[in-house]
Amino acid sequence: METSALPRKKSTLVVHEIEGTLYFCSSGYATSIQDPSGEIAHLFAVMDGRRTLDEIHALLSARYPHVTRANLAEIIETLDRSGLLENASFGPEGLLDAYELARWDRNLKFFNAYSGLSTSRYELQHRLKTAKIALLGLGGLGSHILYDLAAMGAQDVSAVDFDRIDISNLNRQILYGEPDIGRSKVEVARERISAFSSRLRFEAREVRLSSTEDVLEIIRGRDYVICVADRPTTEIMTWVNEACVRERATLITGGLDTQRAIYYSVIPGVTGCIRCWSMEVQRRDPVSHRLLEEQRRIRGTRDDATFVTLISVLAGHMLTELVRLITGIAPPVGAGRLMEMHFDTMNVQVGEQWSRADSCPVCGGVCPGAELASEPYTSAA
Repeated sequence: METSALPRKKSTLVVHEIEGTLYFCSSGYATSIQDPSGEIAHLFAVMDGRRTLDEIHALLSARYPHVTRANLAEIIETLDRSGLLENASFGPEGLLDAYELARWDRNLKFFNAYSGLSTSRYELQHRLKTAKIALLGLGGLGSHILYDLAAMGAQDVSAVDFDRIDISNLNRQILYGEPDIGRSKVEVARERISAFSSRLRFEAREVRLSSTEDVLEIIRGRDYVICVADRPTTEIMTWVNEACVRERATLITGGLDTQRAIYYSVIPGVTGCIRCWSMEVQRRDPVSHRLLEEQRRIRGTRDDATFVTLISVLAGHMLTELVRLITGIAPPVGAGRLMEMHFDTMNVQVGEQWSRADSCPVCGGVCPGAELASEPYTSAA
């Protein structure tokens, strides 16, 4: 624990004392601490965000002389690891201004659950604010995702689409309305999103992607790429995969297959890329590989069925994956794993999993990155 830290109980936690046990409650869960002597309750009373470790120790040891400074530091570290504490010395200065504090007040309360003595909720929101994101496609998923990116505080998004609005889009594409039929999606998206979030730097281009170089032009300088473009069906993911690996940009992608929603993420140098996945399936299950190739070929000649409830749920899953990647509050769920859910059950499960192949012609030469944590972050209570 830093000596300058000013620890206190998280404001989102409600504490109950029942028969010598303290219960810290939030999000439907409770963390319990045995406290028959009242020592921990007194610690929380003096640990109010205005005192350093030395000052807390002086007050606590006056009533409980057996508590040494080393004991206290260990207790506070344990409470911090359990997700019960925040650091009152952290403020928004240099990270968020008054407008941002007001607009993302509820976000900050959410991030409080993931803050601690070394992690600031303001810093977590700032990471969203400064992330450079590319969005490929402004259709069903793209229109939901763009609105939600702006809502959660992203302020630097570039996008691309080439389509015009058709009446059949309006069963799911929430950026547009009946008066917009026939207009450019890019043009209308600029209007809608600027009215919703005036601070969002939104650069949208009306471009039909036709090569890896086209994708590179759009994603250059971007940290994260969300691909929800579906045309040309048989080539688009090959180009996007190669471009993201070359740019070292993290990719999140997904889509609908009638009643099934899927998504996954690729982190160059950490997970296998899409080509690694294809090679692995071809090696271990050649029949499935042939079927996938046939499905891709057929999809190039028809449009898939789409339904707005699955679109909404899938957009939420993909953006949750993005938030995990940007903030680091939890490891990504879909990194190197195809996550799938079916409308009939809405259960989320791993459909496929693949490893990074050193022999991959796309990502095999990329220097390895840091390993992903195997277990998700678990907040207290």
